[in-house]
Order: sequence, then C-alpha cells, then structure tokens
Amino acid sequence: MRTRPFLALGLGLASMSLLAACASASPSPPSTPQGTGAIPDFQAGQTVTVTYCNGEQAKITEPAHLTGHAPAAVYVHGGSWVSGDYDTGGFIINEIGPALAAQGFVVVSVDYRLGADKPWPAQIEDVKCAIRYIRANAGALHVNPNAIGAWGHSAGGHLVSLLGTARLDAGWDVGAYTSQSSRVEAVVDLAGPSDLLTMGDAGESGVVSDSFISLLGNVAPDQLGAELQAASPVTYVAPGDPPFLIFHSDNDPIVAVKQSKDLAWDLGSAGVDVRLVVVHGGGHLFTQTGGAPDPAQITAMVVHFFVQHLLNPPS
Repeated sequence: MRTRPFLALGLGLASMSLLAACASASPSPPSTPQGTGAIPDFQAGQTVTVTYCNGEQAKITEPAHLTGHAPAAVYVHGGSWVSGDYDTGGFIINEIGPALAAQGFVVVSVDYRLGADKPWPAQIEDVKCAIRYIRANAGALHVNPNAIGAWGHSAGGHLVSLLGTARLDAGWDVGAYTSQSSRVEAVVDLAGPSDLLTMGDAGESGVVSDSFISLLGNVAPDQLGAELQAASPVTYVAPGDPPFLIFHSDNDPIVAVKQSKDLAWDLGSAGVDVRLVVVHGGGHLFTQTGGAPDPAQITAMVVHFFVQHLLNPPS
C-alpha cells in the first residue's frame, strides 16, 4: 500500500451543479423487479430491467445470438456519486454497450445508491453486489461466471477500479449473494479518481472532492485522510489484480490526468497488465472536437480489450 501526503480538501458544495451536469441524467424505463430470487431464462436479443440488490436496478441485454455462456461486461455510470443512472454517459454507454453486445457479450448497466443521502460505502457495496448477482444468476443470464469485466466513467471509473483492486478484507461484500465473488476479470477505467487524498481543492477538481467528502458524513478532521485513503483504488493495488485499460484526457479539468498516471504506475509496479491511453484534448467526457483518440476509436479499443481478455483470453 502506498501512502501519499494528505491534502486539505475544501467543502464548496455550492458548486454541486457542476457535478450533475456531467451526468446528464435521464429517466429510468419501467422496471421488471426480480428481487433477490430466481429469475427466468433470458432470451437472445432480449433487454430486461431487473432489481438486483438494495432496490437498485440493472438493465441487461443479451447478445442477438446465444451459443452457450457468454462473457459479461458491466457498465457503471458517473455523476460524482450523486447523480446519473444506468442510461447516462453518452457514447461511453450508448456506443460501447451495443458494440460489446454485437461481439457476443451480455451487457449489464447498473444503478447504485446515490449520495449524499446514501452515504459511502453504499455505492461500492451496490456495484459489488451487482457482480455477485450476475454470478448467482449466471445460468439464466447465459453468462460465463469466470469472464466478467467492468467499465465506468469518472465516479464510475473509480468504482470499477475498486472492483478490480479491493478484496474481501475491504469489507464491502455485504448483503445478498455473499457466497459469490465480486471480483472481475478485466477493468476499463475512463477518467476515474484513483487517489482521493490527492484530488486537490481547487476549481472543478475541488467540487469532485467535496462531493465524495459529502458521502462520508460527519468525519472528524483528523480521520478524514484515513477515510479517503480507504476509499481509493491505489490503496488496494496488488499482484494478481485483473488487467486494466485506462483512458484519461490530458486537458481534463475535473479529474486530473495524474490520477490515472498514478494508478497505472502502481498497477505496473505490482506486475499487473495495464495500459494507459492519454487522450489529447478530449476533455473529461472525451468528446471535445479534435480529441485523439476520438470516441469511435476509444469504443473500438474498449471492445478489443474485452474481447482479448474475456472472449478470447490468453491461454
């Protein structure tokens, strides 16, 4: 575990409107609640919304052609842990999701409890429970339980990075399906915070820091650093972590590119298969005109990564 100096973080929560703008939340479609019980067999090409854990919903899309058990790719949305849903994220869900389904993946997009009224660690508890739900229902979902990957943007990138690094001893595997593992076999992190201690307190980065601090509730000042460190993916990096593909724009004003550089460095130092792609001029959403690689190229790279590690894993 690596320790960095604690940086004081401001509490300018009046700027929270910036966070919601990044999520571009849209209404959720009607659900088909399934609770925590058995679910019926899904059909090829079917999209169904289920209730998986803690009353949260997930949208599950089966590939058009089922030929046995398929790998699964799980999307976790951004929105600074306080906004958004399983349909938000622009091309990161609307293009990457269908492209993965076309390659034969079961695509799962999840909601999770949002702050600030649902304090940390509710968010990571839900995302981990979603992975356990998939494994518990792998037969009905036609999923290979040993080939589950996750991708996420911004706060979602932070959460999927924790899926790849934090183990049982982090204490977040609670609730339903605890006989199943919440580990994943591949991670794609797009502009996710990796070290909440070093986010800083200036400008829009400070707003994101404040957003997470709001999830912690009433924490004594002398305990804040420890709480932030305990919620940071870099804290848990270790040999044996799954392969990571990380994207970050060099002009991201919300989450500094150094966050991804530090995570990539730590993963590589632990012997983990990791690739960092620095997007030139793409902004936080990777959609600024002239960004390189552009959204279509990023989509292709994500699909190739999951195909390589989940559909056709190295022998």
